[in-house]
Amino acid sequence: MKTRILLALMCLAGAVVAQPIEGTSNSVVVDLTKPAPVIAKPINPERITLETLGITTLPKYHALIIGVSQYKYAGAGLPNLEMPEKDAEEIYRILTERYAFDPENVILLKNATREEIINTFDRLAATVKEKDNLLVFYAGHGFYDKSKDFGYWLPADAKKTSTAAWIANSTIKDYMGAINSKHTLLITDACFGGSIFKTRSVEAAIMQFNQLYKNTSRKAVTSGNLTEVPDQSLFVKYFIKKLEENEDVFLSTGKLFSRMYEPIINNTPTIPQYGVIQGAGDEGGDFIFIRKN
Repeated sequence: MKTRILLALMCLAGAVVAQPIEGTSNSVVVDLTKPAPVIAKPINPERITLETLGITTLPKYHALIIGVSQYKYAGAGLPNLEMPEKDAEEIYRILTERYAFDPENVILLKNATREEIINTFDRLAATVKEKDNLLVFYAGHGFYDKSKDFGYWLPADAKKTSTAAWIANSTIKDYMGAINSKHTLLITDACFGGSIFKTRSVEAAIMQFNQLYKNTSRKAVTSGNLTEVPDQSLFVKYFIKKLEENEDVFLSTGKLFSRMYEPIINNTPTIPQYGVIQGAGDEGGDFIFIRKN
């Protein structure tokens, strides 16, 4: 009886590691200690991001999202559009809710004039740093002048009869090179948007994320190449859909484009384009979307 009481007290005190129990013919040793609980180390999303991309500090993601639906000089040949403004709002929501875009670094311009767009590019050129990333999205009318091999965005104050308020693709390309980001991605859902770059094949090179992130990139994805695109854009529909459905923590633009490409060409005559913005400083890297946990 005394042995049992002593055993119980010792167990409560945490002093017993193993206790012999005597019998008339044999003796056994019973281990009364409980196994130490396994404590999982907490996952540090910041550390995983830094290690995966091969960087030492988290990148800052900027975005300029432009949707032009209402035209000041709308008429024959330059009708108002229903979807660009709504598409821009939805892309703003997805980037700020699901991906590593802080709302304070995302600019949403609806029905912007040429002056407003150019002033915003100037502001980004002054604020975006060399380790930051930049996404630029434009939806609205576009035009391609075949005789001059010029492509244009048509902002809200554009006139059909004058190019004075139009923004040439060459101007956009210059800003993509002048804004000193690590990675810049241009996405356009405008007529003739494909004239801005030399296209690449659908299947991007398979590389590790740290390799893709290491080299500077200036890439573009457009809804069509020198052909008109409809107001109800399947390009934007699948761009939004694939960003919404994505479960990968890290998503390269090349992989995103490959997910968009087949559904688009299966359901529309337009062929989306993906490639390098020529002369803007691309060194073979790619823009990486980082999904929030």
